[in-house]
Amino acid sequence: MAKRLKAESEKKVKIMVGSTVYGFEDQLSQIVAQLNTLGYDVLNSHYGSIKANPNLSNLDNCLKAVAECDLFLGIIRPYCGTGNIGEKNITFEEIKEAIRLKKPYWFLVHRDVVYTRLLLKKMKLKSGDEVIFTDNRLFAKLSIEMYEYVIKNHIPVTLRNGNWAQEFYRLDEMMVYINAQFTDKDFINEVMNPKNSNDGK
Repeated sequence: MAKRLKAESEKKVKIMVGSTVYGFEDQLSQIVAQLNTLGYDVLNSHYGSIKANPNLSNLDNCLKAVAECDLFLGIIRPYCGTGNIGEKNITFEEIKEAIRLKKPYWFLVHRDVVYTRLLLKKMKLKSGDEVIFTDNRLFAKLSIEMYEYVIKNHIPVTLRNGNWAQEFYRLDEMMVYINAQFTDKDFINEVMNPKNSNDGK
């Protein structure tokens, strides 16, 4: 019994890194490696650590991984890739599912997503119409929708909670944020067990 309890207490915390892959593979591999070094069990489709049930779609397998994880790290980049099932984008659905299930979550957002969102809000044609944005292999407007969902743009600013999205441009900037969040295991334990951190209040 004592051995079983010890094994359970030493079980690694599972963190899922969202399925943002295309054109980002090398940096993603370094992020996964760093989280492994910090002692986490990393779930990620590119890394190959997500259970792939052959009876399910890629989307359903990824959503099951969200349900399985203890923590969720989402990365919003300008190009969402081709991970679409019908009208649903896998990365976006993972983000929505993590928030719906109230998983402790953290988000990184590429500087170009933040900049382009602000730019499009300022741009108007002489006729007064909004500029029509066409998706391409460098930028997908869906990334702005993801960002606005994460920062809870639909909720008044004074009522928002859990809407932090850390802007980044380079890998080293991402690593600073990742280390700041996930190195301190006492902090992670408080996030995972909020009642314990408040003495049950």
